[in-house]
Amino acid sequence: MTAPVPLAAPAKSARGRNGAGDDALLSSDIAQQLEEDLLRGRVRPGQRLDERELSERYGVSRTPIREALQRLSANGLAVSRGRQGLQLTQLSVADLLDALGVVAELEALASAQAARRITPGQRTVLQAAHDTCGRAMQDGESDAFYDANIDFHRAIAEASQNRVLQDELRRLSLRTAPYRRAITFQPGRMTASQPEHAAVMDAILRNDGVAAAALMRRHVSQLTEGIADFLHFVDASDNAGLFLNGR
Repeated sequence: MTAPVPLAAPAKSARGRNGAGDDALLSSDIAQQLEEDLLRGRVRPGQRLDERELSERYGVSRTPIREALQRLSANGLAVSRGRQGLQLTQLSVADLLDALGVVAELEALASAQAARRITPGQRTVLQAAHDTCGRAMQDGESDAFYDANIDFHRAIAEASQNRVLQDELRRLSLRTAPYRRAITFQPGRMTASQPEHAAVMDAILRNDGVAAAALMRRHVSQLTEGIADFLHFVDASDNAGLFLNGR
């Protein structure tokens, strides 16, 4: 049986922030924390979500925990595995490829709209995320690069000013994030990503939506083109359990 999900303890318990609290608010906070942990690679597909462990960790009753887990299930991020309980959803290789294809198109659209709508403040945020990626790449810090990479793509989505698009991208990003994180750790991927990021950012900052979309589509599509290498990498690493039915 897969071990309970090892979440990082929150700075303050949900009960400590809200007193007796409202269960709906607590469950929303906990669900968002679980989603962020998934996005950042702190948890991984196939890991078990144990109500008692989560209740103790967050210092709340099982009611808001149960509601948070129901939200994850409704969003397709968790699935019941019978006696093994509720687990974070795993994708098959085919589903991952399909999902990344959709992500490529949505991120291309976000880049095109960002090129037309980005504000001065958002330009600064985008440049800062890119610079952080660069420093992480130079230092060989894969974890830091992955976090900055999330911030870079998020900055573009926010600059699109398109809330519907942002919601869809976040939903798919949560499903694909653990796999994209594993790809980041492949040899040479950070070095290849940085100039791709630079090209996308430059197109956005010069308000060239057509170029920005094409470059972003190509950037995300690189993830699927190297899928054979990725699968060999997964099999030879501690990421072998990422996929449903092995693959």
